[in-house]
Amino acid sequence: MKKAAPPMETHPIYLPPLPGWVTQNHSKTSETEQFLSGASLAILHVVLVNPSDALPSQGTLPAELLRNRLALRAAEACLKLEGRRDSEADIRDAYYLARAGDDLGPAGEMYVRWRKLSAVVLKRKDWLPRLKGCVSEGVAQELPEWIDTTMDQGAGQGGSPVAQASKMVELVMAAFPREEAAALICGDLILARALGWSQPVPLLGLHLKRRALLASPDELVLACHQATTSGAQDAVRLGHDLTRRAQRLREVAPKLRAKGSDQAVALFLREDAVLPSTMLAPRIQGTSIPMTSRAARRLCDRLVELGVVRELTGRSTFRLYGVA
Repeated sequence: MKKAAPPMETHPIYLPPLPGWVTQNHSKTSETEQFLSGASLAILHVVLVNPSDALPSQGTLPAELLRNRLALRAAEACLKLEGRRDSEADIRDAYYLARAGDDLGPAGEMYVRWRKLSAVVLKRKDWLPRLKGCVSEGVAQELPEWIDTTMDQGAGQGGSPVAQASKMVELVMAAFPREEAAALICGDLILARALGWSQPVPLLGLHLKRRALLASPDELVLACHQATTSGAQDAVRLGHDLTRRAQRLREVAPKLRAKGSDQAVALFLREDAVLPSTMLAPRIQGTSIPMTSRAARRLCDRLVELGVVRELTGRSTFRLYGVA
């Protein structure tokens, strides 16, 4: 049993809300859509800034958890583009219940692709090889040339990051009409790169429909602005929600006496779902800290009891837990 840690001094972090003039209905003109996408991205940019280095005592956005949850939503949306009806719960099961070497199936593989994209660090030199790992071999071979074209032609359309992302989507779809997910993955990376973000955030992948993907270049740009607006607003709302829930989890962490509970809490703040039997036992994922299966179950039950984690499946076995 570990000794209880002293209560942490925590302060709620301020995140800017979405103002009404962004979320209310507007005329669907090109100028309005560009304005709304820019405003929504600006608010999301502030939400994504992590002040933990300067203010370590403050509760902060669990950015990795946010990206993984958006990746889950993007995976579901892309599976629908392929004619599949897998729900978020189906995708979770396919990914989190699989053991090493198991075939993840289309649902699990789609989630893997979006998680890989969200983990790309654009300030590192290996960002392009890592992007190639998110798409098929055919798309990967064309990426260097397409990236150069995208940046050049995107700038020619006024330098808009959304225009650059739209150009990438257009190039992928023109060469590979059935690679909708690859087009959206590449588009979201180009958008993040043009905005100067350190990592991509799934936005276009949440809302672009197949009809828009096959539209004319001008119509595609407009659809990308609309999808960016909706995706950024979704991310802001989810960021607010997860920041509040993560803060509650951090506040109860000192009450947990099990060895390795701090590392387990950190895992919940990264992963959309946690399977106790493999991710907490026999060792806490990402660490060398041991935990028995019984201790893992008890820890999850305790977190549910404290109201900071919930069971996601409703099953009596193979349960998955996530931040409540």
